[in-house]
Amino acid sequence: MDVPRLPDLLDLAQRGADRFLGGTQPLPEHRTFGGLLLAQSIAAAGRTVAADRPVHSMHALFVRAADPARPVEYTVDRIRDGGATSARRVVAGQDGVEVFTALVSFQRDRDGLRHQAEFPPATAPEELRPLHERFADSDVPIPDWWRLPRAVELRHVDRTPYPPPVEPGGGSRHLVWMRAPEELPDEPLLHACALAYASDMTLLEPVFLLHGVDRHAKGVQLASLDHAMWFHEDLRADEWLLYDQDCPVAAGGRVLGRGNVFDRSGRHVATATQEALLRLQR
Repeated sequence: MDVPRLPDLLDLAQRGADRFLGGTQPLPEHRTFGGLLLAQSIAAAGRTVAADRPVHSMHALFVRAADPARPVEYTVDRIRDGGATSARRVVAGQDGVEVFTALVSFQRDRDGLRHQAEFPPATAPEELRPLHERFADSDVPIPDWWRLPRAVELRHVDRTPYPPPVEPGGGSRHLVWMRAPEELPDEPLLHACALAYASDMTLLEPVFLLHGVDRHAKGVQLASLDHAMWFHEDLRADEWLLYDQDCPVAAGGRVLGRGNVFDRSGRHVATATQEALLRLQR
C-alpha cells in the first residue's frame, strides 16, 4: 500500500458553486477514515472564506460509514459572514446519501485574555520509535495497517493499546507525538486540516489502555459518533505536536475522548473531543 500524502488527500476538486470533490484513502477496515472527512470538510469550508479569517472551531457528526472506494462530495452552505466571523455548514455525501456533516467557524484574530493548559512532561520524539517501526518485524497479531507508514507519523510516549493482551492501566492519560513526515506549504488552512486529520488517529486509545481492551478483538464494536475541535493558535503540522489525551467518561455504550495539542515550545495550539460508540460482545 502506497503511503498517502496529506497535500494530495486535502486537494479538493471544484465541482460547482461551493461544491467540492475529495479523494478517498484505502484502508484495511474498508471504510473511509473519519479524520479524512474532518480534514476535507475544513478544507471545503475554507475555500469559501477570506484568507484573513483562520478556522477556529469545527463541530462534526458522523452520520453513516463512507465507502473508501468512492469519492466524497462536499457541499458548503454559507451561513453567515459577519464583521469578524464566518460560519459554514458542510454536508458530505456519496451518491446523494449524506455520510457526514460539520459546522465550521472562522474568525479574524483579536486581542483578549490569555491562559492555557500546562504542557505535560514527555520524552522527546527523537528518542522514540515511529509506531510502524515498533511492529514492523513483530509477530504480534495486529492488522498490517499498524505496520505501515502513514500520512501522519506517530510516536507514542507511553505504551500502545495494540499488542494483545492489553493490561488494564491505572489511568487514562496518553501522550503521543505526531507530525506530517514531509514539509507542507505555508498555508495555515492546510496545517489546520492536517491536524484535524491527525486528531482522529489516537484520541480513543486511552479507553482501551484504561480497561485493558484489545481494539481489534472479535466482538469489539467501535464507531465514531461526533468530533469537535478548537484551534487556539497558529500551528505547523509538519513539526512535532504533542497530543495529551484522556478518556474522562464511558457510559451508555459510549466513550468520550479529549485531547490537548501542544507544539514543541509548549503552546496549547488546539483542543479536540470525540464521542464514540463502543460495545463489547461477550
